[in-house]
Amino acid sequence: MRDLPRVVSIGALLFLASTLFSQTNSSPHPPEIKYFSLEHRAPDAMDTADRDLLRTRQKELIGEAQFYGYDITTGDWTYDQAVCPQLPNTVLLHYLKKFPDGSESLFTALVPRDAGRIRIVPVLYRNASPFTPAVKNPQNFDIFNMLVPLEIARKDSSLDGKWLSLGVCYAEVVGGRPNVPNEPSLDAATIKAPLATFRIDTTTRQRQVQFSDRDAAKVYTIWTISLNEKGRVTAAANEDYATYVARIVQPAQPTSTTTPLPPPSSVTPPPPQPAANVTNRPAVPQ
Repeated sequence: MRDLPRVVSIGALLFLASTLFSQTNSSPHPPEIKYFSLEHRAPDAMDTADRDLLRTRQKELIGEAQFYGYDITTGDWTYDQAVCPQLPNTVLLHYLKKFPDGSESLFTALVPRDAGRIRIVPVLYRNASPFTPAVKNPQNFDIFNMLVPLEIARKDSSLDGKWLSLGVCYAEVVGGRPNVPNEPSLDAATIKAPLATFRIDTTTRQRQVQFSDRDAAKVYTIWTISLNEKGRVTAAANEDYATYVARIVQPAQPTSTTTPLPPPSSVTPPPPQPAANVTNRPAVPQ
């Protein structure tokens, strides 16, 4: 999405107002950073209906995953569920396999609670992304737009809607697991990260959700998701930035050089003088 010269940055103002309010209250404690994320459930914590659904459609899920190059019948695959309010009719699952060399394979499975095809979103193959990264792939825009009911998409892409949850839900579909700080500046590592922001172009009615994600020790990610007036995703991107760490730079101390003393000077004795011939003084005549 192009730059938005005429925008209403209401989302940033809402976050800022909340922060200022917390800083002006009578609490003696300094403000603390808080994170927004979706609920994640391990397999044994899933609702009984969702576990039964997954058991019923397990064979179909295996086949769809194999079509995209993932064999979940072998190896140590793990999975969990992300609970996304914008997908009331879909079970969103992340499947992950870690290899001894530290590489990972990752994909998202979207299992409809009603009749319908299971969708697979490839994310990583042993740390390698698909030719078109999942976050930018137009096919994934279509999948997300198809699974989010139109009424929810319209409401949550408005100023009074759950626009941050909508954006984070898209990030989860394409393999992310965002932890969005409400005040990035309260953490020295993310002091340069932007506030979560919702923008509307007052001319084209295009929308944009942007938020930072602290999900790793040495980097944070900025997600930018563009939507049309109906709340349908039209573009998306994410970019990693190194966490900021203040360093005190001190000038290097000059290396002292020791100049060796010159070797002791050699004393050359004077050359021997020739022996002097002593002649008796002539007698003085009387």
